[in-house]
Amino acid sequence: MDYLFEHYKKTGYLHHAHVIVGAYDTVSPALVSALAKHLNIETKGNPDLMERFYETLGIDEARELKDAQTRAGFDGARKIFIIGADSFTHQAQNALLKTFEEPTAGTHFFIILPHAEMLLPTLLSRVLVVTGNVVNTDETKILAEKFIETNLEGRFAIAKKMAEKKAGETVDRELFRRILDHIERILYTRTADSAESRLGRGQISTANIFHEIFQAKTYLSNPGSSPKMLIDHIAILLPHSI
Repeated sequence: MDYLFEHYKKTGYLHHAHVIVGAYDTVSPALVSALAKHLNIETKGNPDLMERFYETLGIDEARELKDAQTRAGFDGARKIFIIGADSFTHQAQNALLKTFEEPTAGTHFFIILPHAEMLLPTLLSRVLVVTGNVVNTDETKILAEKFIETNLEGRFAIAKKMAEKKAGETVDRELFRRILDHIERILYTRTADSAESRLGRGQISTANIFHEIFQAKTYLSNPGSSPKMLIDHIAILLPHSI
């Protein structure tokens, strides 16, 4: 979870609404530990730290969260909500749109879900989706770094190489998914501005790039999609330097 706080340490900015894809029992303890380490938040007996898990996050739970985030913190510090759920109803998501777009100052949500695909596009545009899985340094991470740092022609060449297959083989979609996961994580740690800022003049915003990466990973699960076309699309959207 440390990577979530890399650019916070550089800028003091922490996104107000994260969706972390992973298992609650694994992600939550790691997140609590990271909050204590990087934000100096007291994690025991802290009334400004709310941890909840719901099998279904429905409209009643959404209303509870809305009410809780409007209350002032006990010591004027940050209010942290760590919420896990196996499912997240559309009604609840719609009820939380405004809350996730403009939460009370100093409020941060960390929503832990098994799959980000359950999110409505309207809610997705208001949150930052990251993976909660621990990914070790490996060849795919090195390849993702090269993909980000090279020029557009070089990115296309990497995508072409990834899509190569022998007769009778199918494209390794999991390889493309891992590369996109690494690109997402690298971008998150390198970008120093808020999700509403821009990475360069005339270039797509940080939040939109994360949204496009999420969409690409979603389309990868469709057997009829072209992994190479999806990663070529990301290659075009990424700025020349980060």
